[in-house]
Amino acid sequence: LTLAANSNNMLDSLANAFGIKSPKQPTMPADTKSKNNNSQGQVIRTAARPHQSSGGSIPSSREYTTRKSSLPMIDVSEKGVTGDYNHYRTVALKSTVDRAISILTHDVSSYIQTLDGGSFAKSGNGYTDGDLGENVLVKGVDFSFFKVGGRYRFSPKSSNNSGNASTSSSSIIESADEDVIIEITEPMEPCANLCKLPFINDPSLSSARERVAKCQQFIAALGVKDGLRGWYAKVLSGGVIRVDDSVSLLGADV
Repeated sequence: LTLAANSNNMLDSLANAFGIKSPKQPTMPADTKSKNNNSQGQVIRTAARPHQSSGGSIPSSREYTTRKSSLPMIDVSEKGVTGDYNHYRTVALKSTVDRAISILTHDVSSYIQTLDGGSFAKSGNGYTDGDLGENVLVKGVDFSFFKVGGRYRFSPKSSNNSGNASTSSSSIIESADEDVIIEITEPMEPCANLCKLPFINDPSLSSARERVAKCQQFIAALGVKDGLRGWYAKVLSGGVIRVDDSVSLLGADV
């Protein structure tokens, strides 16, 4: 079994012990359900979280969190994101290249904020970008923009001016050399590790039963469609991904 399956089985066991029924499948909001026809997205956040010597990188630790802090840029290679640590990928999957980087689209943030009447987005300790542990957050396209097997190009903002007559051919070539190419390998699976996020493991909730029920609801909502939890990818051509970079399907007209 995968880590996601194991942790979810534990959550289900707790739910059964508390007599909690399986949550109803949430309804996708109209703006997330409809297809976004944009052919290019924009990076609005990059993030990494290094190994925590205190034990906070291990899911069983009380200090563990999926949240990753924002950075202005990340350096990526076939081995992964420099300065980023994922315990399961490193230990159980022997640092597989198929999970070198994780990507999320910003429509998921909007979707989460609508769940349960907005209870996951309340002020103070509600959901914020980075809580799902994505290395790259993209706006302008929806979660279905990425497809398993699809190859995508991250390009510096300056390379988007290739259609400008004042841009020299040499600068276009240099920009192309800076591009990062990735291939989507699998959708990420929502798992019970998300239960440790502060808006779920909320001390203001009066009982463990409430917290288990809230986590079940959150996991179910992210499991409605592939990509709502995010996407894993391998890196075909490494380099730096920066905030404001564009991302497009390789070979597509933009």
